[in-house]
Amino acid sequence: MRLILIRHGETKANLVMRWSGSKDLEITNLTAEGKSQAKKLGLWFKQENFVPTQVYVSPQKRAQDTATLAGGHWNLSFTTLEDLRETGAGIFEGHTWEEIESKYPEQANNFKDSRDWSFVDESEQEIDRRNRGNRVLKFALDHHGNEDVVVMFCHAGIIQHTVSCIFESPKLWGIGTKNTAIFEFQLDIHKWSEPSRERFNPTSWRIIRFNEQPHLA
Repeated sequence: MRLILIRHGETKANLVMRWSGSKDLEITNLTAEGKSQAKKLGLWFKQENFVPTQVYVSPQKRAQDTATLAGGHWNLSFTTLEDLRETGAGIFEGHTWEEIESKYPEQANNFKDSRDWSFVDESEQEIDRRNRGNRVLKFALDHHGNEDVVVMFCHAGIIQHTVSCIFESPKLWGIGTKNTAIFEFQLDIHKWSEPSRERFNPTSWRIIRFNEQPHLA
């Protein structure tokens, strides 16, 4: 199975460094540049003669718009997958870091270096984020065959967690995920849970693209 995770295009919040999350706000809509990025991704798909077998999209507007602009020409039905929603930043959402430090100084101070979401009111907690990443991966493995090409349009936070789950890493790795970046993996679903030495066979799992923007080169 080819599993391809794609982040949405640039948003107003990205542009002015405001915290985005699981809420749809006016500032989390795509900018003109974000729409252009998505359209260029669609042109690249056409040039590459790339057509997936299934497409899943976060329920949030920025991901839905990116999917439509980049993949509308496929004439496929897109399935909204709730688990692809961005990780929830609670009371931090919509604010710059300076505003967060001003409005919530104690929570900001506790969170700044630890990145411990238990300090942030109304936020999605770490175990829930990781569980969602695992569910995204499990959904792909359980519902598709090795011949399938699965595209998921989503967000930086859930991509981080899903990639950590693909790598079976107990740690959350920091990834500077670019707008409309592509993360593509080749996974042998029949061998995924194989406990033998097949775990060390790199022909069974490959990283094809990692945080790449070939359409913007």
